[in-house]
Amino acid sequence: MTLAQLNYFVKVAENGHLTQTAKELLIAQPSLTQAIRKLEEELGFLLFEKKGRVLFLTKEGKEFLPYAKEVVEASKRAEQTKEHIYQRYTGNIRFAYTRPMPPNYIPNLLREFFKTNKDKKINIESYAAATSVILRDLKEDKIDFGFCSIGEKEDPDIKMITLMEYPIKLVVNQKDVLGKMKQLHPEDLMSKPGISYTEGSAMDREINEFFKEQEITPDIHYRTSSEEIQNFIASGLGWAFIAQNGTPMKKGLKILEMPEMTLKRETCLAMRKDRQLSKNAQNFLKFTLSYNENFL
Repeated sequence: MTLAQLNYFVKVAENGHLTQTAKELLIAQPSLTQAIRKLEEELGFLLFEKKGRVLFLTKEGKEFLPYAKEVVEASKRAEQTKEHIYQRYTGNIRFAYTRPMPPNYIPNLLREFFKTNKDKKINIESYAAATSVILRDLKEDKIDFGFCSIGEKEDPDIKMITLMEYPIKLVVNQKDVLGKMKQLHPEDLMSKPGISYTEGSAMDREINEFFKEQEITPDIHYRTSSEEIQNFIASGLGWAFIAQNGTPMKKGLKILEMPEMTLKRETCLAMRKDRQLSKNAQNFLKFTLSYNENFL
């Protein structure tokens, strides 16, 4: 039996459908069917029985499944370990970052890092993602670092180092009725529709906690990403809370004072506590912490 056959068996057992599994695995259904049949021939017993269009595990299939899963999971761990060793050997640095970040923070950080390491062969891979995705990728050893906010709950396996914090302010359209005022209070938000972030995101959770503390339930008409939220306000769709991280406000927008809003947005450097970093990654960590002191 092959690892591919065991993987196919586990996937079909989880889905109960050959067609759906074939699509997920990006192979032709006849090829998947043939692989399962060959595995059954080698084992000497049937793994599935068909009832209508759904496949069910036989008694023997149920007994065999845990062992097949164990082999497949062991293979995945071996692949991750291989990648981990490769990254340590090559010295690649991999990280992800959330938006919003202060303008040009990441490009400037990398430029200065390469200036001080111009004689070393270093490759950097980076991408933007939500905090939840970054923490997941850290756990799966896909990246060395994450520039992100604190997750929904503290993870004992992840170390968080606070790099910077910036206040969260209420932003409105100057042409809006609220834009004529100098100061607002939470109850004033009930009179106009609001804009918030993607449901479940770090900013969305923090702002919802603020609403609960103030005992208000504003009418959130729209949800969007941090990159688009200023455009939504400028289009007259409502008010929103925005982290003041140095990103210039679009023309026609106004920041209003709200004494009750004392929340601050944090950007942390996240990493796995148990991960052995390559020398280049260790160097990048030290440089980032030093750079950040000067940045602030």
